[in-house]
Amino acid sequence: MLSKWANLIVFILNLLAMMHLGKAAGACMEELVPKLGMRIVSIFDAMTSSSVELAVAAFALMKGLVRVVQAAMLGAILNNLLMMMGIALCVGGYYHREQKIQADTSQTGMNLLMIVCISYVIPVALDTQLIEATRAITEGVQHDLWTISKVMAIVMLILYGCCLLFQYDSTSFMVTPEAKHTGAHTVHRRNVHYWFAGLGYSVMLGAQIYSANLLVHAVEALGKQFHLNDSFVGFVLLPIVLIADLQEEVIAIKESRANRLDRSIALMVGSCMQIALLVTPLLVLLGWVVDVPMTFRFSLLEAAVLAGSVLIVNYLLQDNETNWLEGCLLLAAFFMCALAFYYDIKPFESELGSGDHEPGAGSHH
Repeated sequence: MLSKWANLIVFILNLLAMMHLGKAAGACMEELVPKLGMRIVSIFDAMTSSSVELAVAAFALMKGLVRVVQAAMLGAILNNLLMMMGIALCVGGYYHREQKIQADTSQTGMNLLMIVCISYVIPVALDTQLIEATRAITEGVQHDLWTISKVMAIVMLILYGCCLLFQYDSTSFMVTPEAKHTGAHTVHRRNVHYWFAGLGYSVMLGAQIYSANLLVHAVEALGKQFHLNDSFVGFVLLPIVLIADLQEEVIAIKESRANRLDRSIALMVGSCMQIALLVTPLLVLLGWVVDVPMTFRFSLLEAAVLAGSVLIVNYLLQDNETNWLEGCLLLAAFFMCALAFYYDIKPFESELGSGDHEPGAGSHH
C-alpha cells in the first residue's frame, strides 16, 4: 500500500487532471450546439453529464463502501445547494449589492428536491418504527427497506424522465439550464466537425472515468490512513471528486457576477436534481444487481441535514431577492454540516469488510 503522502499526491494529480479533462469535454459538447441545437444538446448533456459522478460512486459501491457512497450523494447535493450557491450569492452580492430573481426560476426544481427529501425521510422513519416494533434489526426489516428503495429508485428515474420530457417540450431548462449552453463560453460557429467533437467528448469522458477510479482508490486509502470516519469521507472528499471539473460551478459564479442570478441558481438546482433523481436511484439499482445493500436508508443526521438545507434555500429564495449576507448564511450552514459529519461516531469501513469496528470517535486527534 502507498504511503499517506503518496496517496495524497495521487489524489491531487488526478483531481487536476479531471479539471482539465472536464473543461475539454465541455468544449467538445459546445461544438455540437451549432449542429444539433441547444435544446437537443441540453437533453444529451442531462443524460451524460453525470456519468463521471455515477462512475465514481459505482467504483466505491463495488468496494462495499455503502455508507461512503450514501454520504457522497448527500454531500454532492449540499456542495451545490449550500456551498456553491452560497459562493455565487456572495460574489453577486459583492458586485451588485442586491439581486432580483424571477419567481419561477427554480421553484419547480426546489419542489422536486422536496420530493427527494421525502424519499430520504420515509426509510429512516419506517426503519425506526419497524425496529421499535421488533426490538431488533432483523433481516426481514433490512429486506423490506431494500425492496422499498428499489421501488422508489424506479419511481425517481421515471420522474427524471418526465423532467427531461418537460424540458424538451418547453422553454424551461430545469435539468440542464440554458446558462450552461449560452453565453461567452459557448461557440456559435463550429471549429471542428461535429463527429470529431462527439468522439472527443467520448474520449474525454472515458479519461475522466479512469481518473475517477484512481481517485476512489486514493480516497479509500486516505480515509483509513488519516483515521477519518466514513461520513466525513463521503460528505467532503468524494464530493470534491464528483465536482472535480468545476465547469458548472465556475459558470454559475460567472453568471451571478454578471447579475444573471436566475441562471446561476437554476444551474445549481439542476445539478442537485441530476444527483438526486438520476445518480442515486441508479446506484440503488446497481447495488441490487451486484448484491450490495445500497438503499435510501440514510442516517437520521443525513435526512435532517438534507431536509433542513432544502427548506433554508427555499425560504431564502421566496422573496425573489438575494444579497451577500444570504450567501454567508448558506456557507455557514454548509460548514456546520461538515463539522457534524466530522464528529460522526461511525468509523471508516467497508460493508464488505472482514470485521466489525468498535464504535468510537470519528477521527483521532
